[in-house]
Amino acid sequence: QAPNIRLQREIKMVKKTYMSQIKKTGKITDNFVCAPDPENMLQWYFVIFGLDGPYEGGFYLGVLTCPASFPKNAPNIKMLVDNGIFMKNEEICMSMTSMHPESWNPAWTVHQILVGLVSFWYQDELTSGAIYYKDHG
Repeated sequence: QAPNIRLQREIKMVKKTYMSQIKKTGKITDNFVCAPDPENMLQWYFVIFGLDGPYEGGFYLGVLTCPASFPKNAPNIKMLVDNGIFMKNEEICMSMTSMHPESWNPAWTVHQILVGLVSFWYQDELTSGAIYYKDHG
């Protein structure tokens, strides 16, 4: 595969972001870490952590897969472990994913997409790929 210059730049930006957070606060404050597969920079693995409430103490592994045409086209995201909000191994429907090409913005970075994903953990809105709970109160 031809090197994706944009993703090569993003790898450097993510490292710089994490180092800056650690320098300022002594820890990563984004509630996730991400890095590309060493063999395939189109595939980024991430771990979400440090969440509150029912997710407290959990570590949630997922994968963000960019198309070869990234950033022209949006990536898709799947959670690889049970997590209480998204179905395991099902594509997650967000405006920042391939399920909504009409709302994709090529300026969005992998890091920004994952910030958006983390915010979904606390929203009441349900989306395709989410686990639906019925409250029997």
